[in-house]
Amino acid sequence: MPALARVPSRSVRKAASTRMEAPASSGAGGSRGHVRSSVERRFDVLLALTRSDLRARYGRGPWQLLKWLVDPFALLGVYLVLVSVLVDRPGRAVGLSLACAIVPFQLVMMTVTNGLGAVALRGSIILNMSFDRMLIPVAATLTETVAFGASIVMLVLMMVVYGVAPTAAVFAFPLVAVVTVLFALGCAFAASLFSLWLRDLRAFAISFVRTLFFLAPGLVALPFIEEPANTLVRLNPLTGLFESYRAVLLYGEAPAPWMLLTPLVAAALLMLVFVPLYQREQQHFAKVLE
Repeated sequence: MPALARVPSRSVRKAASTRMEAPASSGAGGSRGHVRSSVERRFDVLLALTRSDLRARYGRGPWQLLKWLVDPFALLGVYLVLVSVLVDRPGRAVGLSLACAIVPFQLVMMTVTNGLGAVALRGSIILNMSFDRMLIPVAATLTETVAFGASIVMLVLMMVVYGVAPTAAVFAFPLVAVVTVLFALGCAFAASLFSLWLRDLRAFAISFVRTLFFLAPGLVALPFIEEPANTLVRLNPLTGLFESYRAVLLYGEAPAPWMLLTPLVAAALLMLVFVPLYQREQQHFAKVLE
């Protein structure tokens, strides 16, 4: 799995040091101008962080777009072919059903992986520059979200291969994708702190997330899992994500409320716990990295 690269000092220095003059007028107008300036500076830094990650992964030049489109097939294609063709699985459109689990899981898995190394790999700019460290997990998530966009091609291809026509339920796909990104963002904050507190257990964290895939209906859809396991796997937030993709793309129906609420609640809990902790601990990043 590709690792995050160090941010080029030139681009980040330019983004982090940009200072837009606040309006000279006092009162509410000046305050609004200061807030807008602060938001714009953070946005510039976020773009610089994300752009450097994307360049590290996809390189530069005209081949960048082609690699962006081909990467999902390199990561997921072989696995889908082997499992859907060589392994007998219950249900229809087995390849599409698998893709509905693997594509969102890849976003979560890669975000966790990048989150585990994000702070350490930003060590040089953390030690030498002043910028909002809260943007580091956000940038890791945004980078994987861009990669996730290319993976949607895999879902479309599987629908074509299995002759599954889209229905009106496909309009719920953006909502499902947003829920996936929010869950990944919560995982990114947790992973960033975990790598600082327990850096020797990084491999354990990755194995734990992979285990969650097999404790969810990743290889076999939820309707084919019998009780009491069926009820238990619903507690896994990945279950709601996988089944919501299947509902929208495979079954042609709107996701049941629990499918979206389970990962949303998990994302909210992760952020309620780890965002305040991250905000507190970011003041000590330089000490940890020295």
